[in-house]
Amino acid sequence: MEHTTILDLGGKWRVHSKDGKYRFEGQVPGSVFFDLEKKGAFGPKGLFWREANRAAPAVADRVFIYERTFKIPAGFPAGSFVRQTLECEGLDTLAEVRVNGTLVGKADNMHRSWAFPVDGLLKAGENRIQIAFDNTLAFIAKGKKRRDLFDGGGGVETMKGFNHIRKNSCSYGWDWGPQVPDVGIWRPIRLTARAHARLDSVRVQQVHRKGAVSLSISPELTAWSEIPLTFSAVLTAPDGKKTGIHGEIEPNTAAGPFRMEIRNPELWWPHGLGAQPLYRLECEVRTHGGDLLGSRALDLGLRTVAVDRSPDRHGEAFTFVVNGVPIFARGGDYIPEDVFLNRPDRAATESLLKQAVAANYNCVRVWGGGVYPVDDFYDLCDRMGLLVWQDLMFACALYPMDDPRFRASIAAEVRDNLVRIRHHACLGLVCGNNEMEWAFEEWNMKGAGKRERREYLEQYQALFPAIAGEACPDVHYWPASPSSGGDFEAPNDANKGDVHFWKVWHGRAPFEEYTKHHFRFLSEFGFESFPSIKTIEAFTEPGDRNVFSPVMEDHQRCAGGNGTILYYVSQHLRYPKDFASLVYASQVIQAEAMRTGIEHMRRNRGRCMGSVYWQFNDNWPVASWASIDYHGRWKALHYLARRIYDNVLVSSVVDGKTAEIHLSNEGREGVAGELRWSLVSLAGRTLRKGRKALAAGALSSKAALRLDFTRELADGMEREAALVYGFYGKKGAVCHGSAFFTRSKFLSLEDPGLRVKVSEAKGRVRIDVKARSFARFVWLDLKKADVVFSDNYFDLAAGETRTVWVEQNPSALAASRIRSELTCISLFDSFES
Repeated sequence: MEHTTILDLGGKWRVHSKDGKYRFEGQVPGSVFFDLEKKGAFGPKGLFWREANRAAPAVADRVFIYERTFKIPAGFPAGSFVRQTLECEGLDTLAEVRVNGTLVGKADNMHRSWAFPVDGLLKAGENRIQIAFDNTLAFIAKGKKRRDLFDGGGGVETMKGFNHIRKNSCSYGWDWGPQVPDVGIWRPIRLTARAHARLDSVRVQQVHRKGAVSLSISPELTAWSEIPLTFSAVLTAPDGKKTGIHGEIEPNTAAGPFRMEIRNPELWWPHGLGAQPLYRLECEVRTHGGDLLGSRALDLGLRTVAVDRSPDRHGEAFTFVVNGVPIFARGGDYIPEDVFLNRPDRAATESLLKQAVAANYNCVRVWGGGVYPVDDFYDLCDRMGLLVWQDLMFACALYPMDDPRFRASIAAEVRDNLVRIRHHACLGLVCGNNEMEWAFEEWNMKGAGKRERREYLEQYQALFPAIAGEACPDVHYWPASPSSGGDFEAPNDANKGDVHFWKVWHGRAPFEEYTKHHFRFLSEFGFESFPSIKTIEAFTEPGDRNVFSPVMEDHQRCAGGNGTILYYVSQHLRYPKDFASLVYASQVIQAEAMRTGIEHMRRNRGRCMGSVYWQFNDNWPVASWASIDYHGRWKALHYLARRIYDNVLVSSVVDGKTAEIHLSNEGREGVAGELRWSLVSLAGRTLRKGRKALAAGALSSKAALRLDFTRELADGMEREAALVYGFYGKKGAVCHGSAFFTRSKFLSLEDPGLRVKVSEAKGRVRIDVKARSFARFVWLDLKKADVVFSDNYFDLAAGETRTVWVEQNPSALAASRIRSELTCISLFDSFES
């Protein structure tokens, strides 16, 4: 017999604004803005069309009310040992909740769940629930007036006072996102009737020793009767083998821990280092009579994760260590996937994270200015081997720690979310905030004095680590990003902790600035570009397609961003001949900036152990630092990331007319092969070439060869030549690259006469690209449809043919369709010759 009854209150609700301006049928879970978007309230082409988003704050500037009726089914449990509860997983944000006219509770934090007792309020037949959402714009303005705390870290587009409310911070605008401060019942809502006890969560801790893992399993319950209970758990291994335990839970005592031993465990590894086997743990709490009171099912990856901060001759290490293996973290910073938080479903999140894996990520950082992702996100990261750096949702601002209600709210928020996600194999680190320790030291924050420093330490170095230590003691807590460990001690020091580096881009420093620093772990660095031309065409009229038009400026939220793109284009490339060429050029310089930084970090493996760039994804169509745009289209950077985040990388350092070639290997096994290189003229003549047997041990990087081309590059020949190189194994090229001795704008490029052949082979579409003379930055695309290629954004030497496969083909396009839509350009095609 089941002693828990659940009535789902999702579905259709009536929604109206208190002022009468809006009235519609809404979907729960959902939101006001997502419902209005689906109903065409922002125009036939939606909120992202041209400047339609600018209407959003005015829509939000009012009270909205959700209401519906529901019927209590016959037999809905009641009585002295039953608790009836309204459980809300997410209310955004300032909510008053009434059941049959009675106020049952208030909410002030969208990041946490809420449980409101409704005993004695429900009746047979029809019942009514109403949730009124207060005006958050008025609330933050009032908070700002009460205490003017620093809130300027999100950029000029961020609404003032956003730090006074526990809401999706970037919904108030950021330097890549619009102001769309949504409202509504954004996660599931239900009525429950539970007898005797509620199983709140299950704590699982792992102890690893040679050849075995011991699980310590502790059910966490809230009980309101004194009957004895039983706990059982069944663990199903990846091979289907089951192990079970059973035990007693005495009244008014802590339950467990119950222990389970796993012999010869299958270990979970980050992507690129091994497999991701998951064990299924199914837990139940019952009465002695066998009545089920609660159950939980958890997928567990057996692994150890630690952060090594050992002192060394450079300062202090900052290294993820998984199963005893020090790993080089490779990934990007993840932001909310959409302005409309309810639009992405599990399939959309899975598709996005698959693109991270396709680009050889083994890590993602969940940035602290958005929301804590849904359970599906962590489940998918478990399955894909993506180690998660989890920021708590505090970013670029100071918070009102003098308000006891605020303090209690954020304490509940942090515990709520850590308990929810703590069992996931992917969870590698919990970080207190984004950039606030650094801000105290280097941002010249107005009004940040001794009081604010004291409150900062109380929040991030006392309250949060205490909660984390209780909720998830096996997960490393880090006070801030960037940080050297706390206490305002050189928080952005390259020699210890993690670093955010923005001299390139915001400081307009040359790309080579990256190579002057030896970061221990770079958790933010980036460079902007425009999204795909197809993405731009989806939000613009033809007359808008000028980077300084009002619409293009609107879809650029970084102050001066479009001008900064043009500045860097001028430093590296010739002036683009038209708008589409400028879009292409922006992606070229974005990729080349990141190449300079990431290859440098890979070459310095051991000292540097993390490259997590800003940013992975977008939440609307915009010029930004993302490597994948809002519509899921890969920019040049994402194709580049696939190559330079691969386990095996061959890279080069050019100094004048010399070049040094390096081989890096992030695999757990060594690699051996042959390095082949050629100095060639752009017209196709070989000036010098060579080969060398080469091997690299597991988890290593080494300088393989130094070459001096002073003689070959005399008399201005540096404008006419390229160094091409590759590392070859038994089955052909493992990786390849090219290097130049002057900037791309000075190269004497000629029309490469690119020839493209499209065919079908073994049910796949094959594309062969051949160049007559050297082709720099070859870019393949389709005019209308979207696919992902096995390779893109590459160089071709004269006479070389590159075979590219259509790797992701969601519309199952035939070769004939791809042939008719395919475009193939290189740098030469982007400027007037």
